[in-house]
Amino acid sequence: MRLFSVVTTKLTFITLVFSLSVSHFSHASIPDLEANKDERTLSNPSYVLGQYWFRKLNGSRALIDFPPAYDYFKDTLSILLPQTDLYNKTVEITFLNSSQSNAFVIPGNHMFLYSDIMEVITNEDMLLGLLAHELAHLDLQHYERQRQNSSEELRKTLVMLGAGIAAALAGAGSDATTALWLGGIANQAENTLTYSRNQEQEADRRGREYLVKADINPDGMTQLFQAFFKKALGRPKLEFLSTHPSPDTRMSDSFSTDTKESILNQRDGRDFEFFRASLLAYRAGLEDQPYQYLSQHVHNRDPSHFAKALFAYLVQAPERAIHYLEQIQTHNRYTHYLLALSYASLKQNNQAIKILDKELNLAPDNIYFSSLNAQLTNQKPSIVKANYLYQKRIIWRAYIQYYKNLNNKSMALYYRSLLDFNRGKEKTASILLKRAIKSSDKVNIEKLKNTEKEFERIIKAEKDEDLETKED
Repeated sequence: MRLFSVVTTKLTFITLVFSLSVSHFSHASIPDLEANKDERTLSNPSYVLGQYWFRKLNGSRALIDFPPAYDYFKDTLSILLPQTDLYNKTVEITFLNSSQSNAFVIPGNHMFLYSDIMEVITNEDMLLGLLAHELAHLDLQHYERQRQNSSEELRKTLVMLGAGIAAALAGAGSDATTALWLGGIANQAENTLTYSRNQEQEADRRGREYLVKADINPDGMTQLFQAFFKKALGRPKLEFLSTHPSPDTRMSDSFSTDTKESILNQRDGRDFEFFRASLLAYRAGLEDQPYQYLSQHVHNRDPSHFAKALFAYLVQAPERAIHYLEQIQTHNRYTHYLLALSYASLKQNNQAIKILDKELNLAPDNIYFSSLNAQLTNQKPSIVKANYLYQKRIIWRAYIQYYKNLNNKSMALYYRSLLDFNRGKEKTASILLKRAIKSSDKVNIEKLKNTEKEFERIIKAEKDEDLETKED
């Protein structure tokens, strides 16, 4: 059974969406993407553009939403960020489920990773090699430099970006996972953000510098390229290679006769294994025989059982998920969180709460454990600082549940509006927020009105950049 079908879109539909997008963007002014403007402000067109598409993609049904995987990725990025000029800046991350192998960045410091790429990346050194390359694109401001070299190419980029993502969003049908075909037509979106061969080579070399400075073995980047080329032999087109050209030069650049001890040897490699297993569990849903797929790609015992448990949970088989989890010998945050989710799905809240309490005794500020605990105990979520959208989503959902239990319609609508707005559904969010304001009490009215003003400022900034699409 193929759980997550890959949708094949007719050429006429693609042509129609593309034509509409060309018509819309043909009169758009090219944003002045100045590199020296503040990173995360509406005065920076680069940030406005990136944040707009970041929200749209986070509203896609292709979104992978498993918090422990995001925590691992965030912590792994923090190894490299001090070696860049991006240090102390927020690099937002999103995982998308796709049968395409790719990773890419967009303006405003946003990074995307497709689940299929984890077939190729089998160790943490390789993952760090990939992240170093993508961070280099952001750090070297390649998008802005490309704009300076050719405003016409940037216009085409905006057209294709809009066409690809609009097609992905418009193609979502009643199947809750239809948009997982995002890696198909919408793959054009990030393809248009590719860079020149010189910039790709520059990103490779700068990325290797990051790895060396961080005491990470740069051979991971060599292994990464070797793995991609090997996989490309069995595919007519491997997306990462098509968007990252000049293979011969890159391979010769990557080879090094020097050996280097990596600080990753001091890290618990199981974290990477469970991260990889998490993404491949989602990826398995695109296969006709998902459990066989996981057996082929996740070899170690505990991560393999975990991947199968996560897939079972995703297909709404929590009993089977628990069965696989019970076979794991050494548990961690991945397994405990999934076990708590599975018990909660079976309405066995006491069992779930016991697991959550143990984790919270060790890490009381953990956002996803504390938020899930709040939902199961009907308590108000802990006020925790959240810098990343994936963290905010968890907290907002907990607040929605909390205020529903209190029958506080206004505040439940308020947090729902925040969730929808950051899923690229600005119009729906604005309507919900107006309803929340209409029924709000005096205590919260100012907070809600301030949020409404912020929505209006963001929407206006996007309109000024001609960034408008219809909601699906």
